Amino acid sequence: MTAWATSIALGAIACLAIAANWAGILALVRSKAGGEPRSFSPVPLIGGVLGAAALAAAPHATLNAWFWLPLVLDPGTGLFALLMAAAGVTAFIDKRAQRRQRLADAADQAVHGALARALEGSMLGTAVGDALGLACEGLSPRRQARLVPSLDRHGFLFGIGMISDDTEHTVMLAQSLIVSGGDEARFARDFAWRLKWWLLALPAGVGMATGRAIIKLLLFIPPSWSGVRSAGNGPAMRAAVLGVAYGDDPARLAVLNRVAARITHRDDRAEHGALTVAIAAHLSATGPGRLTPADFVAAMAARLPPDSVTLEAIRAVAASLERGEAAADLVARLGSKNGVSGYMLHTLPAVLHVWLRHQDDYAGGVTEMIRLGGDADSTAAIVGGIIGAKVGREGIPPRLLAGLIDWPRSKTMISRVARRLAHARLADTRLTEVRSFVLAVPLRNLFFLAVVLAHGFRRLLPPY
Repeated sequence: MTAWATSIALGAIACLAIAANWAGILALVRSKAGGEPRSFSPVPLIGGVLGAAALAAAPHATLNAWFWLPLVLDPGTGLFALLMAAAGVTAFIDKRAQRRQRLADAADQAVHGALARALEGSMLGTAVGDALGLACEGLSPRRQARLVPSLDRHGFLFGIGMISDDTEHTVMLAQSLIVSGGDEARFARDFAWRLKWWLLALPAGVGMATGRAIIKLLLFIPPSWSGVRSAGNGPAMRAAVLGVAYGDDPARLAVLNRVAARITHRDDRAEHGALTVAIAAHLSATGPGRLTPADFVAAMAARLPPDSVTLEAIRAVAASLERGEAAADLVARLGSKNGVSGYMLHTLPAVLHVWLRHQDDYAGGVTEMIRLGGDADSTAAIVGGIIGAKVGREGIPPRLLAGLIDWPRSKTMISRVARRLAHARLADTRLTEVRSFVLAVPLRNLFFLAVVLAHGFRRLLPPY
């Protein structure tokens, strides 16, 4: 009798603690969805440990065998214990690197000019667009509107946004610019090295052409020959930061863009599309006012070969804007079914059409880009990077920026990279990279993959 009483008492306390934890999580989710702001302090360990003790103390073999169940059911035992352990490891590693990082950050903080603002806005704009569009990737405009009726908050994980390969490549490219100082050979070697480690960390999504090119790099094929024949939009998704950093040096921008594009995509359409995005971001960052479609056509005509199909596509966008054509009609006329595809000559016209009408309206541009459907995370990342270069961090909706929660490539880390790149560019020198806890990337990628799979299963269900 005493054993049963002890077991029941422990079980009652455990149930209360577990219920409190789940109630706190639900309240937090509701507040993320637009309710009253709430704080949540979990009750760690008590529910799971006491529940396990209650089942272990029960004078019944079947109940004893289920002692592990409360440890799984209680988020205060499993989830938050893991988070606290990860925080402890991170704090230990950060403390060891604190002195070196403090010196580097002091130099970065000294750069408060237009270039630092534009780079931070472009990189964070890429990240927020990428995260916001991620929940809608691959959906047609009709299905997307039914599954994700609102884009005023992130829809990837209960109001939380996470980045994908678009932002990861942007950060890697910026890091390579920092450590190479814009030197072509150093940039190619460093960016190739980062791409190889990125693939070995098992990212959840890899473009076909990008994956094949990185495998060639892993087989010791040099960066100058690793690219595959593809006109995908991969080079464009990482090009905005390159244009903001080196747009004032057209010759070096062309060389670096060629390296960055052809390391994965050996196709003029891919290279010229990326250069177009880079120049758009540069003009967005430096232009005093709104850029007319005709002015942009003139700027690109001076940079692209006269017979370039990319230049033809840019002129077609300008003509479409003059006619007052909607972006959705342009996409349909290009033959991109069910939304904007990953083909450069489908992605680029849609991006330019949206950007030229929303040059200083980040939320409006990114939202319209996502609502066009298709490869929504990449197209929104590209538009976000261009508009972000003009409006800066302060022009990105605070709610969307606050909801972007990822690690180790966090908002703070991205801002540090932007400031470090501005410092390196203004000093025209090489600097050390911004360090992060890269050993955590594979674990983060596994968690990210689980959420992506959950989205895949969700899409099997209505509304259709």
